[in-house]
Amino acid sequence: MHPDGAQPERRTRWLPDFAWCLPLLLAIILSVVATMPYWSADDASRGVGWYCAAMVLASLGLVGLSAMLARRMKQLGAQLAAGSAALAASEAQLRRAQRIGRVGGFEIDLRSGVNLRSGEYMSVQGMPGEARIERHADWVARLHPEDRERAERNFLDAVSDGSGITEYAQEYRIHAPDGEVRWIAARAEIERDAEGRALRMIGAHVDVTALKLAEAAGRASEERLRLAQEAAGLGSWERDMVTGEAVWSAEQYRLTGFDPAAGPPSREVFEARILPEDRLHAMAPASDEDGGFRRQFRIRHAGDGGIRSILALGRVLRDAAGRPVRMIGVNLDITDRVRAEERQALLTRELDHRAKNALAVVQAALRLTSRDDPEAFARAVEGRVAALTRAHTLLAEAGWTGADLRVLLQGELEPFLAGPEQMRLEGPAVTLAAVAAQPIAMAVHELATNAMKYGALSTAAGRVRLCWAEQNGQLAIDWTEEGGPALAGEPARRGFGTRVIEATLAGQLGGTVARDWAASGLRCRIRLPAARVIARSRPVEAPPELTFEGLRG
Repeated sequence: MHPDGAQPERRTRWLPDFAWCLPLLLAIILSVVATMPYWSADDASRGVGWYCAAMVLASLGLVGLSAMLARRMKQLGAQLAAGSAALAASEAQLRRAQRIGRVGGFEIDLRSGVNLRSGEYMSVQGMPGEARIERHADWVARLHPEDRERAERNFLDAVSDGSGITEYAQEYRIHAPDGEVRWIAARAEIERDAEGRALRMIGAHVDVTALKLAEAAGRASEERLRLAQEAAGLGSWERDMVTGEAVWSAEQYRLTGFDPAAGPPSREVFEARILPEDRLHAMAPASDEDGGFRRQFRIRHAGDGGIRSILALGRVLRDAAGRPVRMIGVNLDITDRVRAEERQALLTRELDHRAKNALAVVQAALRLTSRDDPEAFARAVEGRVAALTRAHTLLAEAGWTGADLRVLLQGELEPFLAGPEQMRLEGPAVTLAAVAAQPIAMAVHELATNAMKYGALSTAAGRVRLCWAEQNGQLAIDWTEEGGPALAGEPARRGFGTRVIEATLAGQLGGTVARDWAASGLRCRIRLPAARVIARSRPVEAPPELTFEGLRG
């Protein structure tokens, strides 16, 4: 085979044309032979011979030329048919590509306003796929109402004679005849004359509905992720460990306080925000086999300077050689959870302390209460334990942050009253600190016990008035008994209740207690430091133990 496959093809194409020259050569030979007898004759004969030879030669030459032209025409016809078939196949492929890609061509005569729409164009518009001629108003009528004014204005501005625009592009929505909303991307070229007048627009419409729906779904998914991250206090981040470049989510900026306009901080700047005592642990390399890590540390917020507790979850990605190339992860703000855990631990310790304290108080009451009268002994112990229980319940209901003074006083007095008229409470709303609730409850219980045995509450006509107010940095509580039996003066012996009052109010709370044994009834003036006994949004603190230390029966 010839090394150049094209050369035999060229010889095959030209050989038929040379072959048709053979009749012309044969005609010349025959003409010479036929006229040879006339060459020896006279001039007239020779002239006739030459004429006949020329006619024969011309005739045969015309026959050969005609045959050659016929052959050439046949070849050209075959080539034309092959070209037409190839063009038809190419057009079919183009139409198929347009149908698959949902692309439709159009041509607009901008001087006459005639719009030529291909069948594919009409299919994109949601109509039968047949080429047709439309007007500008037909296109406008299909535009979505929300996009109509903008899309038409863009088109008219582009084709205006003075705009000089030659490339046209825009996106808009249309309403297909079946009511479906479709997104169209229009692209076209505008032809202009020498004066800049728009003559013709040739272009295509592409149905990009699927792309727009995918973009909308992506945006919705990103929005859901953003809302979830905001709700959870979750910030995502990524850092290229080769270049140091990082990408942060919006929530990551909010969580750490850095300015989004400045971009993600460098590794060194972020590390400086971690509290020194947590820094070594926070920046430790990943220990899991897959490069994963879990770290908990505290940072100082770059915005307000507050302390945030952060839980970092992430993974280090490595290349084929095992070198770390990228780090991705999320940071979770667990400040509230950590504070709740710390408070829970404090409350647990407080509850344990109070439980032990309560047992100590009961033990002291059992040890120090007189045992001469078993029934009186049982009542005394039961009453003191009940007083402690009521104060404990008030504190528990308030989360160990304090107790309402009025509620506490009323709860301690009611068990000793024959009717509500025997009690009068006067004073503003005061919340006792947790350290003061139980000592005051025990003191009031002892006053009420004494009043029931010897004072105003020992008769149906007697009553107790309790008044309180905050004065000169002190909480003043005044206990006044009225209507009871006349008192002969201060008792000769200090009882257990008196010593409990002094031990709790004076010894534990730093207050003072003054008694006036008037004939009309006991008056007791209690003064306690307000800063210690009144709750002012302070954290829970452990109270001194009610052990009655130093008391003896």
